[in-house]
Amino acid sequence: MINLAKLADLARDPSAAGRKSLVGALTDLFVNSGDDRDEQISLLFGDIVLKVLGQLEEETRIILSKRVCREKDAPRELMVKLANDMITVAEPVLEKSPALTSDDLVAIASSASMEHLGAIAGRETVDVAVTTVLVDRGDSAVLSKVAENKGAQFADSSFLKLVEKARSNEKIQAALINRPDLPEEAAQALLPFLTEELKERISSLGADNTLVQLLAERAATEVAARAHKLEEAREQSNALIKDVINKKTKIDDAVTMFARADRTAELGMLLAKVSELPPAAVSQLLFSKSDKPLIILCKANGVTSDAYKDVLTMRARRLRMGGLELNAAIQRYSALSEEGAKRSLETLKNSSGVFGLNTGSGKAPAEAASSKKNIPFASSR
Repeated sequence: MINLAKLADLARDPSAAGRKSLVGALTDLFVNSGDDRDEQISLLFGDIVLKVLGQLEEETRIILSKRVCREKDAPRELMVKLANDMITVAEPVLEKSPALTSDDLVAIASSASMEHLGAIAGRETVDVAVTTVLVDRGDSAVLSKVAENKGAQFADSSFLKLVEKARSNEKIQAALINRPDLPEEAAQALLPFLTEELKERISSLGADNTLVQLLAERAATEVAARAHKLEEAREQSNALIKDVINKKTKIDDAVTMFARADRTAELGMLLAKVSELPPAAVSQLLFSKSDKPLIILCKANGVTSDAYKDVLTMRARRLRMGGLELNAAIQRYSALSEEGAKRSLETLKNSSGVFGLNTGSGKAPAEAASSKKNIPFASSR
């Protein structure tokens, strides 16, 4: 071990090399003495190194920082000085020094660079006072690093700020979903802007995870809301159909609304009700290859050409019909008179073929087939 005489000789050398040698010798003395070191050694080390610290080159300060950063008995004043140095010097001390207090870290984080804040964010433990400053001042790199740190503790208000700052940063979001200490309020605020990938990742975190529970509750709420909405829409549709039957609403208005909204079930129900036919049979006609039965149904019930065009547009989307086919369908609709359509509808209702039903006409199959051959269509006016 170096003796005091040797230290005195080194102290008298004012050159950069001399200062480097002096600090190296003092550091050896301090570190090698271990946990049993005399208090005088710590004081000597701290006093002398602090006095010459400003004269040391960056390389020497980096070496000093790396060698003493883990020492719990390192002089606190020296550690604070090193922690406020340029990041290459400060980083080891900021990340590892047990000599720095929470107050020291708060003071440094309140004014230091983002690189310094990032080093603090990587400490083994970071208390609430320190994370509060990091969340307030930190950029996205600092925030994601401290959010990923399992040894970091946060106030609820800091969690909420982290969530707010994570809106456009998937890395911070990913760090937050893995935190078991994420409070419910922050979790609820986080859910709306999570990507589908992150939501899938949440499902593997375990049933006791706050986000897993909230996602399950949200899914149940959404299902209930959709069911309620569907029920409301069904009731509204039934009321509209009832109004058409009772002549309170024009059939064109209902046909147009259902067709433009692609609500095929409701349109089929409407045509079935006004025609006194089974809904299942009518629904099949909406997209059947032949449009003749559909034309008869619509024309017989007073659907105008303008409203029928909306039905055709709906059919065209499903059947991929072209412009020529649409024009031909419109012409077929115009060619059939309402009276002719009504006669055809009655004939169809009493047959067993077109609607897939026998409504009780009592006709034999051969007679029914004969009736179908004589159904008036485009020629009836």
